Amino acid sequence: MAPEEFAVLYTGAQPRLSDDGGVSWDGKESACTVFDSLDDAEAFVQRRVVEVPTVRCRIYDSRGLAGQPVREISGAEHKGDSEISSRFRRWGAAILLLGGIVLGILDWQSDFTRMWPGTLAARMIPVGLILLVTELVIVIEARRKKRRTERDGS
Repeated sequence: MAPEEFAVLYTGAQPRLSDDGGVSWDGKESACTVFDSLDDAEAFVQRRVVEVPTVRCRIYDSRGLAGQPVREISGAEHKGDSEISSRFRRWGAAILLLGGIVLGILDWQSDFTRMWPGTLAARMIPVGLILLVTELVIVIEARRKKRRTERDGS
């Protein structure tokens, strides 16, 4: 790619060239399209996410995957990456922390004669704390990003 060119990479439904030179959007192989300007790439992506709502398009500059995408635009039905949801992190953290605390108290009440409640509590509490801290960091970063965009936009 030349320094002034931009590439669009697709996630979800992939474009596939047909025999007649057209593009079909049901392929599974990876593909990218190169454009001469950012405006051309953005216009193309805006049309594609309307045509194929399950697709996500990332626009990269001439550095390609070595840098962050310049823009990322998703269709309305794009499912996103397979990551743990915020709801799962909150509920999982609450259940693990509460369960670990209850088991720890149970073991403490029995003067540590039973080993299994303390063992389980020692495994559950750190995982619950990790989920809770992860969720907290994500929420704080989202708020910082929102404030930054509001400040820069104003």
